[in-house]
Amino acid sequence: MTIWNVFNLMGGLALFIFGMNLMSDGLKLAAGSYLKNILEKLTKNRFIAVVVGAGMTALIQSSNAMCVMVVGFVGAGMMELERSVGILMGAKIGTTITGQLIAFNISEIAPVIAFVGVVIIMAFKKPSLKNAGQIIASLGVLFIGLGMMSSAMKPLANAVWFQDILAGLSNPILGMLVGCIFTVIIQSASASVGVLQMMMLNSVIGFDQAFYIMLGMNIGASVAPALASIGGRKDAKRVALIVVLFESIGMILFTVVTQVFPDLLNFMTSTSPDNPSRQIANANTIFNVVTVLVLLPCSKYLVKLSKFIIRGDDGEEDGNTLLFIDMSGYQTGTVLLGQIDSEVGRMHQLASTNLEAATRVFYDREIITTEQFKKNESNLDYLNKEITNALTQTSTLNLMPAEATHAGHLYHIVSDFERIGDHAENMLGYAQAMKEGKNKFTGKALKDLKQLSISVYNIFDLACEYFYTPDAETYQVIYDMEEDIDEMVAKMRNSNIKRINKQKCGATEGLYFTEILVDLERIADHSMNIAKSVKKFPVNKREEVVAE
Repeated sequence: MTIWNVFNLMGGLALFIFGMNLMSDGLKLAAGSYLKNILEKLTKNRFIAVVVGAGMTALIQSSNAMCVMVVGFVGAGMMELERSVGILMGAKIGTTITGQLIAFNISEIAPVIAFVGVVIIMAFKKPSLKNAGQIIASLGVLFIGLGMMSSAMKPLANAVWFQDILAGLSNPILGMLVGCIFTVIIQSASASVGVLQMMMLNSVIGFDQAFYIMLGMNIGASVAPALASIGGRKDAKRVALIVVLFESIGMILFTVVTQVFPDLLNFMTSTSPDNPSRQIANANTIFNVVTVLVLLPCSKYLVKLSKFIIRGDDGEEDGNTLLFIDMSGYQTGTVLLGQIDSEVGRMHQLASTNLEAATRVFYDREIITTEQFKKNESNLDYLNKEITNALTQTSTLNLMPAEATHAGHLYHIVSDFERIGDHAENMLGYAQAMKEGKNKFTGKALKDLKQLSISVYNIFDLACEYFYTPDAETYQVIYDMEEDIDEMVAKMRNSNIKRINKQKCGATEGLYFTEILVDLERIADHSMNIAKSVKKFPVNKREEVVAE
């Protein structure tokens, strides 16, 4: 084997991995946010979850991407840990489709396939057609890489030094270790098995050795989800652990069974006597399907075991922290956007809590301490900055048009949440100043303040609900509510002036009341802004709302 064979092998591997990643990206772009919606809605039944996981993984051609996505969804609180197990198992079945595809070995026509894909990419501007062109071109590149690897490996079949190395791999444990390390390095079980298939096709390695290396490759594939869970919530780490447990139990099971019943290896080779590449692809499929059949009935015990190993719950929200966004691990646009949505939900809750706390203290009671209020406000400021940074990161992650639009909308509402928190802080400051000065509002002022506050609570919550599920009727309701609040504020302002003139309240109380009216009116304006950020429906009225 010459140095040129080595270079061709390296180049072929590079093209193969590049083609596979490019095809995965193209398929994910074509599938778009449907992946997220399907995973969220069709995973209540564990058997259906397996089918969904297998189908989605076959679609995007990457079990790593699917497992990482599930880690992100669970970490963001968008999916329950128990519901993730079926998807993870299905993903392992779906990823075997790549090996079956490789076994067709269409390297001879691969350049034509790549050419057709590039022509489609260059000839059409429609995103869906460009995605289709990318998938076709990447498929061609993938098989060109396989062809180069196949040619480069042929001399290895007769190389004495390489045969000596393979002799050392006759030990199953050593073979599994080599397969695991190789997959950890190239970060793709499909690519690793593809290389193994080319070695089988060129008689470089025997089936028995290849089988145990393949088992190790499946173990190596669990590294990506583990990396994705670093720094995440405990449930996200449990997802990664379940992937490791699944692969480890399957590896132990097949190692023991094949050692006790060696004829099982002969059965696998008999599934495709004339195609060694198909033999290892079938073995990979059999390994994953059988492991799923064995472990699926025990899925709840896998969850319990993961909770036993990784104990405890995530701490309460204390201090300036991100609970859902995790930038330390592997990331996809869909997952990161889901995590951002969860953090935005936190902002909504924090702003809502402080809004009620700052107003109820006037007409009802204190619902949280001043210290907790300040922590909430500090968190709002922190989340505004960090979520904005995370949204900036999404622009580098190939979002679908709808996802990119949603990210743009989120840019606007996080600043609205932060400003609502500021207005709540203003009102709490007035309450504390009044308490120190022993100032009190009249009964009529308190009644007006309560009525206006409740209206503001309602418009804020409805606007946040509308942001995620917009419809024309709800938008009109929000718009009408905002106008009603403006009218209420105008009337209450006039009533306040009359009270001052009739000396029913002092000038200081009147000034504080006026300032509170301004803050509540501004919060209603920001709520209207939240709705307007995703507005799709025309309203035949004046809609200019300016919030400061």
